[in-house]
Amino acid sequence: MIYVHPAAEPFFIRGETDSALLLLHGFTASPTEVYPVADLVHAANFSTVSGILLPGHGSDPRFLNRCTWEDWYRAVEIELDYFLASYEHVYVGGLSLGALLAMYAGLKLKGIKGVIAINAPIYNRKPLLTRCAPLLKYIKPYFPKQVDEEMRELEKAGRFAYRVMPVKAYQSLMELRKIIMQEISGLKIPLLVVQSRLDESVDIRSGRYLHKKTQAAGSSLLELGMSAHIASMGPEKERIAQEIVTFMAADPKGNL
Repeated sequence: MIYVHPAAEPFFIRGETDSALLLLHGFTASPTEVYPVADLVHAANFSTVSGILLPGHGSDPRFLNRCTWEDWYRAVEIELDYFLASYEHVYVGGLSLGALLAMYAGLKLKGIKGVIAINAPIYNRKPLLTRCAPLLKYIKPYFPKQVDEEMRELEKAGRFAYRVMPVKAYQSLMELRKIIMQEISGLKIPLLVVQSRLDESVDIRSGRYLHKKTQAAGSSLLELGMSAHIASMGPEKERIAQEIVTFMAADPKGNL
């Protein structure tokens, strides 16, 4: 049995309506980084909100380097299958890697009402790592992150994340990114795109790209002026939650 750090446990907030939202965390992180928004959404509309721990996360970076995007998506699909069988109005969203997985689910699964993508890594601010990953994974399989004041503050606030980047797993994330870029224009359900202007990892063009590609499906774009990459724990988390609540309420068959 794989050890899971106490700060990386999944969460399930049971609601009182027939609406449910699955919120997915980012690469190397854990559900704690999306919990603040999840809790605010639940408090506002009484929907069920869940955050799963993606395979390879919350334990040891070595386990993550053995995983692919298909492994992460299988875990997402299992949770969404339960939601779709249990709730009338199902939404899926995520931060960073979680946003990519949410969009993929929106493309592949029937019955989902809408998707929320927060700081999806379409255009990376560190393209050199992306280009070098196929070779780097053999030379330096774990790339150290810069431990700065922001990371320390997030850890103090309860976020659990690895302090290294497992390069092989990162390469798989980039494979999923490529698939999303190729297929996202085929999305048939509404997409709420949230993009931080101060994101240190993802270029602001990412949100605008997704919005442009999905306008036919009824997408909307929210650009945040004060938030960094982990916007779900930042100064505008309340605004993100309110946009999600409004997005869910727009479902013409919803009861919110």
